Amino acid sequence: IHHQGMMFSAVTDADGVVSLSVPALSAAAVFIADMGGEDGAVAVVTVPDIAMYDRAVLQWRGKTGLEIHAREFGAGYADEGHVWSGAARDPDAIADGAGGFVTRLGDTGGDAGLRAEVYTFPTGMGAASGEVDLTVEAEVLAETCGTDIAAQTIQVSPGSAPRALDLTMTLPDCDAVGEFLVLNNMLTDLTLAAR
Repeated sequence: IHHQGMMFSAVTDADGVVSLSVPALSAAAVFIADMGGEDGAVAVVTVPDIAMYDRAVLQWRGKTGLEIHAREFGAGYADEGHVWSGAARDPDAIADGAGGFVTRLGDTGGDAGLRAEVYTFPTGMGAASGEVDLTVEAEVLAETCGTDIAAQTIQVSPGSAPRALDLTMTLPDCDAVGEFLVLNNMLTDLTLAAR
């Protein structure tokens, strides 16, 4: 699936059907299903309230140990405001405008699949003031230690052009398995003001 530079793999059921909920990255959201060869499909959805949300995307291929982490309003690791795939929250969490959620996309069954995580914060609802610290973190895994990994971030904010940043890095040797690398400069933190 391709959408505004974001790509992830999806597996259909036995009838060739897949049903997904994907955070939109633009007001005129174009989604392309590339099924290889000449097969594919295109869908366009109008998203009039896109300006209400900040979105940060992290995308990669295969098993990398990469994750997007948001620490909202001074939250530390494992606090209520630490939002990541292990504490992703439900999309309903944004209803009051005080917190965001993470959507994980992509087939995790294969080692070469395209995957993405999207952090969404309801900036336009203006219920809270403060900072949301955004980081990309890479756990050193037995399968990835000492190898090169590649990823990309895309950040979409109201009133700004989307920003993309590529990353290629070599993970530490295997004596570092279980350790985390924190990449602070892959995403721009959010500064929010209540309205």
